[in-house]
Amino acid sequence: MKGNFKHFFPGGNTSKGFYSFYRYIMPQENARRIICLKGGPGTGKSTLMKKVGQYFNEKGYDIEYHHCSSDNNSLDGVVIKELNVAILDGTSPHVVDPINPGAVDEILNMGECWIENNFKDYRNSIISINKQIGKTFKHAYRYIGAAKIIHDDWNYYNLDALNFSKINVFIEDLKNILFRNTTVSVAANNRHLFATAFTPNGIVSYIDSIYKDYKQIYVLNGEPGTYKTSVMRYIYEEALKRGLFVEVYHDPLIPERIEHICIPNINTAILTSNEINKKTFEGIQINMSDYQNKLLLERSKAEIDASKQTFYMLLNKGLSIISQAKILHDELEKLYVPNMNFDKVEKITNDVITKILKYEKEYKNL
Repeated sequence: MKGNFKHFFPGGNTSKGFYSFYRYIMPQENARRIICLKGGPGTGKSTLMKKVGQYFNEKGYDIEYHHCSSDNNSLDGVVIKELNVAILDGTSPHVVDPINPGAVDEILNMGECWIENNFKDYRNSIISINKQIGKTFKHAYRYIGAAKIIHDDWNYYNLDALNFSKINVFIEDLKNILFRNTTVSVAANNRHLFATAFTPNGIVSYIDSIYKDYKQIYVLNGEPGTYKTSVMRYIYEEALKRGLFVEVYHDPLIPERIEHICIPNINTAILTSNEINKKTFEGIQINMSDYQNKLLLERSKAEIDASKQTFYMLLNKGLSIISQAKILHDELEKLYVPNMNFDKVEKITNDVITKILKYEKEYKNL
C-alpha cells in the first residue's frame, strides 16, 4: 500500500524578500540523517529527491515534498517521516550546511557529476545570468513590498470597523470548545512552514494536501484587518500552553502572520479563506465580517475598493517579475544540463536509496 504525500513551501518570496523556515523541515534533534545536496541548477537535485520520495512512497511511507517557491515544480527538500530522514537542497538562496556533521548531517556534492572542462566556454554567461536573477528578484520584492504597504491601508479600514467586545467573546468561546478536554501543561513543540507561496505560476497553495485528514475544520473567512491572524495567534499560544504540538503555516505576503494552523493531537485544523489564497473550504464557517460595523464599512467603501485594486495590481506585477526570474533560471539550467554526466547522477540516486534502506533496516531492528 502506498503512503500519502503532503506538500509544503519551506521558504517564500515575501514583502521582506526571501523568507526561510528551512530549519523546520527536519529538526536536528529528530533527524536520523539529513543529506544536504550541493550543486548548480540543472544538476539533478530535484529529480533525485522526487525519485527517492516516489520509491519510499511505493513502500508505504508518508512523504513530504517541500517545494521551491521560485519554481513550485521543483523541490527544495523531501522527508521520509517514519524514518526521520530528509534530503535538502543546500544551494542558494537556502544555503544549508551541516550542523552536526557525521552524527546527523552529510553533504552530497552533485558537482561530482559535472564535465568540468566544458564549463569554461559558459563562465561569463553563468556569472551574468546569476546577476540578472538576483536583480530580478530584488525588483519583484520591491513590488511585493509596495503591495504590502497598500495592504496595510486596506487592513486599517477593516480593523477600524471591528467590534472587539464581540470578537473577544468569540475567541474565548472557540478556545473553550477546542480545549475542553485539555489542561495547562509543559509547552510543546511547533513547526513553521508556508502552505501558500508567490511563484512563477502565480499564487499556489498546497493546504489541501495538509488538512484533508483532519476531522474538525474551522474556516475563518474575511478580508485583511478582520482579526483572523489574531484569532490564530491566540489559539496557537493556548495550544502550546496545553502541551499540544502545533503546525503553523505562515502568510506569504507578511511572513510573521499566520495563515493556517493544524493541531494533530485534537485532530483540528483552523484555516483562513483570505484575499491571497481565495480558497473555499468545507468545515465550520466563521465570517469575521459578522463582527464589523456595517455602517463604518459602507463609509469607507471607496477607500477599501481603491486599496484592493492597487494591491492586486502591485502584487500581480511582482508575480510577473518572479516569472521573469524563472525564465532566466531556465536559461541558466540550459548551460548546466549538457555538461552533466547523468549516468553518475543515476548512480548517486541509487546509492542514496540504498543508504536509506540501510537506515530503514536499522530502524526496524531497534
